[in-house]
Amino acid sequence: MTRRIPGWLWGGLGLGLSMLALPAMAEVSALVQLTPARVMPLAEHLRAYGTVEFAPEGGRTLSLEAESLVSQVLVANGQRVHQGEVLLRVAPSINDQLQLQQAQIGVRFALTDQQRLESLRARQLATNAEVQTAQQTLARAQATLHDLQARLKTLQAGAVRAPINGVVETVSVHQGDLVPAGQPLLRLSTGNTLRIVLGVEPEDLPRVKVGDAVQLRPVYGAQPPLSGRIRQIYWQVDPKTRLTQVVVPMAATPSLLPGAMVRAEITLGRHKTLAIPDSAVLQQGGRAYCFVDVHGKARQRWIETGWREADWIAVSKGLQAGEPVVSLGNYELQDGMALRVAGRS
Repeated sequence: MTRRIPGWLWGGLGLGLSMLALPAMAEVSALVQLTPARVMPLAEHLRAYGTVEFAPEGGRTLSLEAESLVSQVLVANGQRVHQGEVLLRVAPSINDQLQLQQAQIGVRFALTDQQRLESLRARQLATNAEVQTAQQTLARAQATLHDLQARLKTLQAGAVRAPINGVVETVSVHQGDLVPAGQPLLRLSTGNTLRIVLGVEPEDLPRVKVGDAVQLRPVYGAQPPLSGRIRQIYWQVDPKTRLTQVVVPMAATPSLLPGAMVRAEITLGRHKTLAIPDSAVLQQGGRAYCFVDVHGKARQRWIETGWREADWIAVSKGLQAGEPVVSLGNYELQDGMALRVAGRS
């Protein structure tokens, strides 16, 4: 007896046979460009930050030889001044005035005593030795008075004037201050020369040399970089910043103002190193990686990178010379994805 096969079963068998006849789904691939990792000379750079200052050799510190009372401060930091312009109003201290009066009295007494002894000697009532001693006393009193008058000359004029055209770098006194003799009042700079003081980590300092080239940019703004060279290296740690310092002299320019913050790239020299295009490097979780072509498949490779120059970046770990890395088309790649190489049939 013949059994009939239900229609729904025939439909299922037909669907299965048709699925077996379909071609396999095409493999997902990405169009990329490959660049082999290569050993090449790269300039090693060290990044540092610092501040712009007036160059110390282009300035002058003003002080007075006598104790003084500051009655008025007429300038402020950063102000441009002209030669002869009044910067401070000053007056002799009470102590200096007393010393001057005592010196004047001392000269009058010494002169009177000398004249008295010379009159007595003329009458043979005083010796030559006594007259000579009086003359020496008068000379010492006159020298003391002359010294005080010279030291108080500026104070008697009542003003401290700018000896040069320049910029006020620092004002060290305030109105009402009693300033000891020789203590700085203020400092002027010609404003023609600057210096950039850069902070460098102590462990990096042995790699830095006098004469190393430096590219400088203000931290704020988009000014073009300025070029300079290291002139001085300070082999000690700043107790405030815990950094060592290097100095780059620089001519005054409108893009660099004293007190401004700058960032710098110090060129430490050129060294042969393994490098790949900068575009080949991707980041994930603070780590660098790239994709390598392994038999037509993209393989993710964690790497350690170093300094950059132009469009290349040094690789210290994770790659071998000659390995083809994906330099373009890598942003959509996943590990194991098939690669279609541009220009390759």
